[in-house]
Amino acid sequence: MTSRLYTVKEASLRTGVSTQLIRKWEDRYEAVKPERMANGYRGYTKEDIDTLLWLKGQVDEGVPIGMAVLEWKNGLEDASARAGQKQEDLKPPSPDWSMPIEYLLHCFIQLDLGSAQRFYEQLLAMHHLEHLLLNILEPALVELGERRERGGISEYQEHFGSHFIRDKVLAIRGLFRPNDDSPLLVTASGPGERHELGIQLIGFFAQQEGFRVVCLGSSPSEKGIFDCLAEVKPAAFTLSFANEERLGTASDFLLRLDRMIQDSQLTAKVFIGGSAVRNDGLLPGAKHVFLVSGDGKRCIEKIKTRLLIS
Repeated sequence: MTSRLYTVKEASLRTGVSTQLIRKWEDRYEAVKPERMANGYRGYTKEDIDTLLWLKGQVDEGVPIGMAVLEWKNGLEDASARAGQKQEDLKPPSPDWSMPIEYLLHCFIQLDLGSAQRFYEQLLAMHHLEHLLLNILEPALVELGERRERGGISEYQEHFGSHFIRDKVLAIRGLFRPNDDSPLLVTASGPGERHELGIQLIGFFAQQEGFRVVCLGSSPSEKGIFDCLAEVKPAAFTLSFANEERLGTASDFLLRLDRMIQDSQLTAKVFIGGSAVRNDGLLPGAKHVFLVSGDGKRCIEKIKTRLLIS
């Protein structure tokens, strides 16, 4: 016996979701895929009603609808892979901090700019900037790079996601204006490093701690770094390395940079951060070049302590 179909009005009455919102969830997120009744109207199954009820419960608890739909679909895929399990026994896992990251990565892989933008706007409304940067955008960026290294995604997908996150971090940084007499921190990606998101995050937290920040971008020339230190005389110069091999290759340059600071009697200190740095301390053989581990916030706290800035 064929199960009956419910009209959109009946689905609305049974779920508490307005007819307009049901259609929006269908068209934008493919939350449910109603059949067509004999009169051409949308027809919703009992399973569709259950899906809408579950999604409404998640949204009422503060979960963005896009993330809730993705979670529900992932749960259905997991269920279908387990032979003998009934659909009504399915209980999608509760949201955790990995879900926003997974949803963003899904959007990046699909090159779905619209969904990524809408979801980001929801995250921006729900979270403090610090949490958004440290617990969602930065981990998403790291995971994006790791998937590219493992061959799980293509270069164009990584570039799309990286540029999306970079634009958001720059927009957030643009909200803050430090005083003109604040200590100057110059940031750049290390030699050979093409990614600059790490230094943009460091720059954000440096602004929060009262620094003026100038970013030289990805992989400036060695001469450019030397000239900047000699002519601008910043309080500190921060380089970021995401790759341990590139950090090792740059050790000779960093030691020459250390000698230049000493010979020129500069007061600047150089700090090396990024995911390639595992421990804190002086670079072996250097006197003015320090390794600082941790996320952007922790790095800046350590830099500020080294510079004795209250």
